[in-house]
Amino acid sequence: MWTIAIDGGGSKTLARLTNNITGERWQQQAGPASLTNDFALAITNINQLTRGVCQQAGISSQQAFAVMGLAGAGNPQQQQLASEQLSGHYANFLLTTDAKTSLYGANLGQPVLVVALGTGSVAMRLLADGSEHQVGGWGFNIGDEGGGAWLGKQAVRELLWQIDSLAGISSPLLQQIAVQIGNNAASLLPWLKTASPAEFAALTPLIFNHAWQCPLAANLLQRHVDAVQQLVFSAREQFDLPVVLLGGLAEVTKPLLTEHCRTLLQPALGTALDGAYILASQLSSSSPFSGHTHDE
Repeated sequence: MWTIAIDGGGSKTLARLTNNITGERWQQQAGPASLTNDFALAITNINQLTRGVCQQAGISSQQAFAVMGLAGAGNPQQQQLASEQLSGHYANFLLTTDAKTSLYGANLGQPVLVVALGTGSVAMRLLADGSEHQVGGWGFNIGDEGGGAWLGKQAVRELLWQIDSLAGISSPLLQQIAVQIGNNAASLLPWLKTASPAEFAALTPLIFNHAWQCPLAANLLQRHVDAVQQLVFSAREQFDLPVVLLGGLAEVTKPLLTEHCRTLLQPALGTALDGAYILASQLSSSSPFSGHTHDE
């Protein structure tokens, strides 16, 4: 009768409790729930949200089927540990990635290719036969091309080259970045040692803002566009799928894509919370479901 849908990311977490008979909904928001960035905080925020929406509706979480899409749930060890800590609070339970819930929400369960462009990047496609496939999403150290952290990292690399050159920092973009993170080894090395993907991604607005008067910023932005388009076409392959761009960089990136790429795009028809609810509906209608489920 009750479904709790949770969308947990690196910056915020949303929870929606739905009465499956009346359609009534209760929704709350809390801080991040990325299993990778801060596992303990993620569990705390999820439990807080669950209590909050259940109190609003006057029910116990033990009456609800919970479907959660969480950042970091693609890591089997983290997913297993989170499932062990969370599953006992609900009547039924499914833990999957936030990419999967976004995939099912973007076209309301119909075939689609979703490309998420936030701090990181990942593409997932859903075909008519229900099969799914992910491209990218390997993380900041080796992948996430087209994501904000990757773009910020490119800018910092250019800053280091200019610091090493005899001419010094000539780019207006890099001069502003240097003000924020340092302009010599004494200030930069400590920052580089501890900088998180989110801190690299925080530099991306500067790149977009300088692109029209700074050739280096324009070059960096073109690298970003090329990376996004490569992700789109690599993930779409030969399938005739609409493409939905999601995430913090989606709207600012769309106008920069080639006309051909833009013709493939459609707006999202739903959210990750809608996708979690669709997954719950599919599972409950196809077979009796209990316990926690791991993605293959």
